[in-house]
Amino acid sequence: MMKYKLSLLIDSLLSSGANFLITFLLLKYEGNESVVMFGVAMTLALIFLSFQRTIVLIPFNLKEDKSSKIRIIEFLSCSFFLLVLFLVLIFISTYFAFSYQGQWLLAPALFAFLFIHESFRYLLMISKLYFLPALVSVVLVSTFAASLLFSGLSIELLINTYLCLFILELIVITLCITFKKANTGEQKLDIFFWFRDTRHLLNRNVQSISQLLLVHSPFLLVSALYPATISSVLFIARSVFQPVQILIKSLEAVDQRKLASLKDDAHTFVKSLFKKYMLISLVASSICLLIAVYLFPVVYAEQAVPKLGDLLFWAGILTCLSCSRSVEMLLVKKNMYKKMNSLYLLSGLGVSSLLLLNLFLYVQISPSFSIFLGWLFLAITYYLIVMKGVDNE
Repeated sequence: MMKYKLSLLIDSLLSSGANFLITFLLLKYEGNESVVMFGVAMTLALIFLSFQRTIVLIPFNLKEDKSSKIRIIEFLSCSFFLLVLFLVLIFISTYFAFSYQGQWLLAPALFAFLFIHESFRYLLMISKLYFLPALVSVVLVSTFAASLLFSGLSIELLINTYLCLFILELIVITLCITFKKANTGEQKLDIFFWFRDTRHLLNRNVQSISQLLLVHSPFLLVSALYPATISSVLFIARSVFQPVQILIKSLEAVDQRKLASLKDDAHTFVKSLFKKYMLISLVASSICLLIAVYLFPVVYAEQAVPKLGDLLFWAGILTCLSCSRSVEMLLVKKNMYKKMNSLYLLSGLGVSSLLLLNLFLYVQISPSFSIFLGWLFLAITYYLIVMKGVDNE
């Protein structure tokens, strides 16, 4: 299991590196509009991937017999249904947003690859082939890095690469399930099992929807209403500081198990986590900030480089996000989904209102600052919850 966790961490770091490299190269060879195009495609993919996680991945991960052939077939059946459904929705939403075929195919191709890659990870977690997802990410990064030797990165290369890797992982999954032997005494096939626990399914999806308003909606709103030179800053900054989020998620996986085992002193433990995550995220964000400040001016023209103020706001956003994750573990432990969802909803609506007011009132305030205020409000409110103490609802 430790080998799988290490492989998963490597895969996550490579995926983060690939996103940063893509944004870096698109800005250099294609310009701000292509950066926004990729950012919108990634945002749409992440939105639908959050529902893949709540509907399929979390229930499958909680299964004790997830290595059985019947469970795997159920998992793949539900995944295939969601993949087709989400692809149709993405096709519809991007067909009218992008002007020609070479553009609107990016979001479906990116989502299809990320969807199958997540399924790939979960299927191989207890297999001897646990290293394959990381290997695929190595191929992904190598392909985009190799583009530097030729004509540079383009939207068409992105589409072709994602589709090829999607087909490759689909073939491997098909071969694995074909040659896997069924265990004796397995239960009957029930492909609708994932929708039977309606209470937990509803809670998880309401949580995802409320978080979308703060996590993803600002990117889509700014991309739709603001010029590409402004909206591209959000996607560039997100890719710069993404390693901070990956680092906190890896720590969260360990700390969440510790918190689940505690019957007393949960608040004391979360207070220490809040401080630890704040310190770690501040250090990690500072490192990312220094890299961006010294690297970007060397490679790009001055007008393409995000301003220092925007980068500082995003360092603050990632710090607030990291601190918030510690408190969310406590709220989930105490089944306080309503409080968490309402705070995300309030923060998200506040950010959207600020972005719209800035646009219509012609106020020269950076969208990064508006997003920072939303995350700062959430982090401060979470801090007060921990300091005050929280009772079961």
